[in-house]
Amino acid sequence: MTRPAPRSMLDRRRFLSLATAGVGLAGIGALGVAGCSSDSGSASGSGEKLDYISPTDPEVAAAEAARTSTGRTASFALAAGLSTVDLGGRLVNTWTYGAGAVAPELRLSAGDTLTASVSNGVPADTSIHWHGIRVRNDMDGVPPVTQAAIASGTSFDYSFVAPDPGTYWYHSHSGLQADRGLFGALVVEDPNDASGADADAVLVLDDWVDGMGTTPDAVMAALNPALSGGHAGHGGGAAMPAPIGADDAAVATSLTSGGHGDSAVLGGMTQHIAYPMHLVNGRPPNDPAVIEAAPGSRLRLRIINAGAETPYRFAVAGHRLTVVAVDGYDVVPTDTDAILIGMAQRYDVMVTVASGAWPVVAAVEGRPGYASTVLRSTDAVPLANPDVGGTIPELSRQLVLESDLRPAESVVLSPKPVDRDYRVDLLQAGDRYVWAMAGADAGKLVMKQGERVRITMTNTSTMWHPMHTHGHTFAIPDYGGLRRDTVNVLPGTSLAIEFDADNPGEWMFHCHNAYHFEAGMTANMMYIR
Repeated sequence: MTRPAPRSMLDRRRFLSLATAGVGLAGIGALGVAGCSSDSGSASGSGEKLDYISPTDPEVAAAEAARTSTGRTASFALAAGLSTVDLGGRLVNTWTYGAGAVAPELRLSAGDTLTASVSNGVPADTSIHWHGIRVRNDMDGVPPVTQAAIASGTSFDYSFVAPDPGTYWYHSHSGLQADRGLFGALVVEDPNDASGADADAVLVLDDWVDGMGTTPDAVMAALNPALSGGHAGHGGGAAMPAPIGADDAAVATSLTSGGHGDSAVLGGMTQHIAYPMHLVNGRPPNDPAVIEAAPGSRLRLRIINAGAETPYRFAVAGHRLTVVAVDGYDVVPTDTDAILIGMAQRYDVMVTVASGAWPVVAAVEGRPGYASTVLRSTDAVPLANPDVGGTIPELSRQLVLESDLRPAESVVLSPKPVDRDYRVDLLQAGDRYVWAMAGADAGKLVMKQGERVRITMTNTSTMWHPMHTHGHTFAIPDYGGLRRDTVNVLPGTSLAIEFDADNPGEWMFHCHNAYHFEAGMTANMMYIR
């Protein structure tokens, strides 16, 4: 099929969110709010003419051709559509890529080419972003930056080499569709795996609201009425969700007005939305998808936080965890009882399976709520009541944070002088639900291939932000060079990331709190010649 030419990024949504919050034209300029486009021919705030590399330029194809390929192809078909799913006996209407509340798990080996034919049967434009993959720019799935949106009733074919092993995921990058059921796990297996795992299991954590008396778009409208009506494509789309009904609006208001949660390890307020349900692999605690493994076996758990707004504290009853990787990159093995997972982050942990049936709990950090399932050895009988509640002793024992982890020697970013050193502020516009990336450098994050880039983020807001770079995995100097693609920046702190500019094109850099992103906390990273 013929792919439509991509459009340049327009920051209309970000501009309008600030303007409707009472920040005038002069104020927006003074904030230095992020926003640059390859149409402009210059970096924001600069008269310098720049020659941008766009997603369809030959440099993008050349970077893809240089990746090591096995010559094998893993082919998948994904159909976004309207579905009714069973959440522990409660039927809800939502949008999915299949019959469940989480999409099919996709697996392939490092160096294989992934092809995915995506058909759109929902009443809005859509897309798929391959989160964490060092993907070629024109396959990143971010309309209108890297492709035109997939219009309702049409399809799009993705094709790219998956160069690096690890635990990744895929999700719609259009509006708030990933807070419905348009997301799933993507595992790139390592043919040279030396972890010692006898088996592995994927656990996709999610906060659920769609079809439970309201919708994600109604929740967004309750948080900021100026952004009501949905946003198909993070910057524009022809097909919008249906108007928000009075009942949906009332439930959304109740979910966003009951307190914000609090966590010392996240620096204060944790979230704005009191989600009514939390899931593991698309199943609630009263109807878990049980994990089975042989007693004494070494089991690798690949844990993905696919939630839109919820941080989770994760533990397995009766077991210690050994963290072996984060966001697809190995770490020095680190033992703990519990871990804290921000939105979009992934942790790989090893457990030695004890005989019995054991609750596996992801407790909402800072407020009531939990997702859970059961780890059962093959010699054990099932639990009479699989929902044992959201409290197990391990959750209040040793907690290892990402700042405690260190990269494995094999993934350390080699020392190199920094060629471009940028600073951006993460801010909220007063007490309004308007978020932004601002400062002198926010609108001019440009780089050339081969350069080492540092971006220091200063969080001036009162809330933490899981910050994500598309197309690149960075090192965190303050954490001993830990490699990630999504890192939590706490309120009132500054944190630097460094990466090599080795994947040309136009890339998004944004907060992975889906509602912060939708309300403006995003910027572009642009390659130039």
